[in-house]
Amino acid sequence: MTERFILAADVGGTKTGLLLLPASSPGRLGAPLAVTTNRSADFASLQAMLDAFLAAHAATASPAAVTIGFAGAIADGRGEGTNVPWTVDAGALARHFGLPHVGLVNDLVATAYGIATLGDEARAPLLPGRSDPEGNAAVIAAGTGLGETTLARVGTELVPVASEGGHADFAPRTDAELDVWTAMRTRHGRVSVERVLSGPGLRNIAEVIHARDGTESSWAAHHGEAGSEDNLPGVISRLGLAGSCASCRESLDIFVGIYGAEAGNLALRGMATAGVYVGGGIAPQILEALKGPTFERAFRDKAPHEALLASIPVWVILDDRTALWGAARHASLSLR
Repeated sequence: MTERFILAADVGGTKTGLLLLPASSPGRLGAPLAVTTNRSADFASLQAMLDAFLAAHAATASPAAVTIGFAGAIADGRGEGTNVPWTVDAGALARHFGLPHVGLVNDLVATAYGIATLGDEARAPLLPGRSDPEGNAAVIAAGTGLGETTLARVGTELVPVASEGGHADFAPRTDAELDVWTAMRTRHGRVSVERVLSGPGLRNIAEVIHARDGTESSWAAHHGEAGSEDNLPGVISRLGLAGSCASCRESLDIFVGIYGAEAGNLALRGMATAGVYVGGGIAPQILEALKGPTFERAFRDKAPHEALLASIPVWVILDDRTALWGAARHASLSLR
């Protein structure tokens, strides 16, 4: 591969997506030259993963632009995540590729850059509203962890703002949420939103509810079916959606309520009148539950601003590579 190209990565705690695109004009993305997903834990470093990817696709020249979306906080050109197995140093990568700069942004910022690439088929309407063409927007995404970002309106563009809002304090609204909060505080001392709104968060909720209901034998059976802690949230979701486990059904309902409430909080904090996008790997899997009344009530129950929240549209992002497209779009904006 000798043509000028863009290299983008979406680095997550479980997996990392990689993408090669032709380098065209700033902000425009051509057809992918190569795209793949690797297990993050299979490589000693991101640089090793990128080199292997480029070698596999016969990239004989250095990329014209690179952006890394990273599941963690970014400071001083370095990314260190709570779930990612290694750190990322933008300066070291720039030197490695012979570039003056390598983009390194939070993965939710990358997702936010990808919003502009979404067609109607890549997003599912969740709550109706009137998107304000002059307003801000927001993205919230629960997966291995919880990410949040606001997109500030600057002229005609929506510019993502870095945030670690997923690690803010969780405030319970219901008796059941208070039970979960109490159990998590006893165990961890402090309860962040991510502690209850993520894949591990759904697992935490379900453990508390099964213990409260006296259904520990069912909880043990769910563990056996899942085979690993990582797979347990999927089992809880499936049983909850099917209604075949009452404790799982309530756990999923609590999770959906927390999701709606936090999405509404984010909409208020950022005045996201252009809309809220729900991303991450969990939302498409529980779309049926999100479309029920629990999410809507929690999102809009924000007195004295119920009318404001009722006017804000909400979509679920269906394209699981939105952050990867967003990282590529961010890289393309640096082209000269």
